[in-house]
Amino acid sequence: MTNSTWAPLPSVLSRSNGKPIRLIWADNLHDGARPVLAGAAIRRREIHLDISLRHNASERSRILTHELFHFVWVRLGNPRRAGWKRLLHQELDARAKGELGWSSQWRKDQLPKRFDEYACESFCDSAAALLSSCRNHEEYTLAPRWRARRAGWFRANLPMNF
Repeated sequence: MTNSTWAPLPSVLSRSNGKPIRLIWADNLHDGARPVLAGAAIRRREIHLDISLRHNASERSRILTHELFHFVWVRLGNPRRAGWKRLLHQELDARAKGELGWSSQWRKDQLPKRFDEYACESFCDSAAALLSSCRNHEEYTLAPRWRARRAGWFRANLPMNF
């Protein structure tokens, strides 16, 4: 693989903005003080992936899907984002435990602060769990009934095949 490439876009992205997203391989990626495996720069239309993902197709699929869905989140529109947040509030009211990724779990652990960040990260982690080639992962700790509800929300709200 080269140092950078252009990613094919999911249909939900390509219909809203046909511009490509550049993939850049890097090492020592950080989100503030935290080391991370990837990050999205929405305005620059870039996704930075840690070089350790080059040789792990399943994890690369999971992480790349998550990062691509940050681009979906910003184009989702307020009504659908509000619908996703309602779904999360229902889970929280029912005291649903677990999440579908580390990035949403640590924000969930800090609620009620940072709810908007949690909503975005849970959306992207859910997309990765539903759409990537990674079917099972130690970070997929959300109960099957809640995973099924999230999958139903995606089917009802995004023009994609699930």
